[in-house]
Amino acid sequence: MPARSLIIGLAGFDLSVVEELGTGQLPNIHRLMNRGAYAALESVQPPATLPNWTTFLTGVDPGRHGVFDFTTRRGYRVRFTAGTAREVPTVFEHLDALGLRCACLSFPATWPPAKLRHGVFVSGWDAPVAFEADRSFMWPPSFYDETVREFGAPTFDDVDEFHADAPGWIDRLPAALERRVQRKTGWARWLLARQDWDVFALYFGESDTASHYLWAHHDPRSPRRPERVTPEQRDGLARVYRALDQAVGALLEASGPNTEITVLSDHGSGGSSDKVLHLNRLLAEHGLLKLRKGHAGGGWLKEIALRRFPPRLRERVFRLGNAWLPSRLESNVRFGRIDMRNTIAFSDELNYFPGVYLNVRGREPLGIVPPEQKHQAILRVRAALLGVRDPWSGKPVVRDVVPREELFEGPHLDRAPDLLLDLNLDGGYSYNVMPSGPRKRARAAPSRRNRSTGPSPAFRKLSRGEYLGKKGRSLPGSHRSHGFMALAGPSILGAGRVDAHIADLTATLLHRLGLAVPPSFKGRVLWEAVIDEDAAPTDSLPEITQIRPRANENEALVESRLRALGYIE
Repeated sequence: MPARSLIIGLAGFDLSVVEELGTGQLPNIHRLMNRGAYAALESVQPPATLPNWTTFLTGVDPGRHGVFDFTTRRGYRVRFTAGTAREVPTVFEHLDALGLRCACLSFPATWPPAKLRHGVFVSGWDAPVAFEADRSFMWPPSFYDETVREFGAPTFDDVDEFHADAPGWIDRLPAALERRVQRKTGWARWLLARQDWDVFALYFGESDTASHYLWAHHDPRSPRRPERVTPEQRDGLARVYRALDQAVGALLEASGPNTEITVLSDHGSGGSSDKVLHLNRLLAEHGLLKLRKGHAGGGWLKEIALRRFPPRLRERVFRLGNAWLPSRLESNVRFGRIDMRNTIAFSDELNYFPGVYLNVRGREPLGIVPPEQKHQAILRVRAALLGVRDPWSGKPVVRDVVPREELFEGPHLDRAPDLLLDLNLDGGYSYNVMPSGPRKRARAAPSRRNRSTGPSPAFRKLSRGEYLGKKGRSLPGSHRSHGFMALAGPSILGAGRVDAHIADLTATLLHRLGLAVPPSFKGRVLWEAVIDEDAAPTDSLPEITQIRPRANENEALVESRLRALGYIE
């Protein structure tokens, strides 16, 4: 029988913060690092939440599993699809087919839950449930009933991120996240005590939430730091990390001394700059895009729907008409101001996934780029973006413009933008990519063409009132391409720091379970970290013919949930 394996997912957990807080504040995490192997874990690029967790859960490239974002673009419309777009089974379904007892708890992009024969599967926070999980959220449904009897219904949205700028919200956030960590830890320990598990995987999202909202209070050099920060506010991010360290210690104790341990994050975290980049305005400056005059893009309606409605009403409204409203709102915000009949290239301006699409004739509804001229259009876009300079510092803004074919492989490559942007940091802080809505005059950038002619439409600085942000807007903490990994257990050497990609952990997990790694997997076994590198695998993963639900009602439920959450900026 394979050794028991414990997997702990810590969203947005960052090695630099772990090292800064040290052994005194994070004793359990550092103990794992000292006895095994650790890394600043490289993410799938760009370091977005869903493609990274889905890559870990499936072992394959986003071009194969099909999940690049919370949404899927169809022409000039987007649908909130999340995990319903996934085209391959999770590794837990493969292991279940071998008869292994698996628990996969609360990872994003996993709704509907896999129907494991030998274990339990619980969908993540993006599942289409509001405030309290229902039976569709867990498999088997009887596990939901047992959970409710022991702990009450699992709750969501206990932190209202749409009002993060309200008085006292920042002060209340760390305690709320600590309580959430403690509840989830108690639930997991209860489940660990019920039976022996071959693989037990649990997700915590609290470190990501804390990093997004508390980074400027934590980091004294942040350009978005408030003028006055109390000692309690400065300690907020560390409090959440300490709570997660305690959770790791409790789960290690509950899982036993001979457990194979994997702790990982989907991406790292860092600070955001006070500078805003509007990609579509930038493309317009270079004659690659034309904005429609007098069209606000629907941002005001989105603002009303997200911030004026109470949360319960918000979710009900977004479910009306097969979730027509959230799709229309998001599509208008992203593309409503663009005159597609006169546009060569455009962006949906996602802060965490900056990319550019070509408006190709025959592929897009109003495409104007002849297919045979696609390469020339790519060269033109690259030349324009690579030449962009920060109007304040004069430094390059874009490090690279990468065709999707160089980053991904597989039959679903067409779901990715044609070009992915790798942006430089601004003195160590991320530029804020924000929608090209109506122009804001506050702290506008000097024109790069002629500093005497007025503000540049592509750049501006945030006003001080925007520094702390709130859901759906730029936040003071942002994603980084390298997160955190720690491996320990009977099969792991005391290797110290190694280099690793998130897909490598799936391959290494299978090896630690005595299983061969399928050729389709993206990662490699971390031979430098494992003891039994010469051991032959005892079995292979079985092929699974999986029919995943694609009904419009499932997609609509996910869409209403994601829009009500306001996750998309």
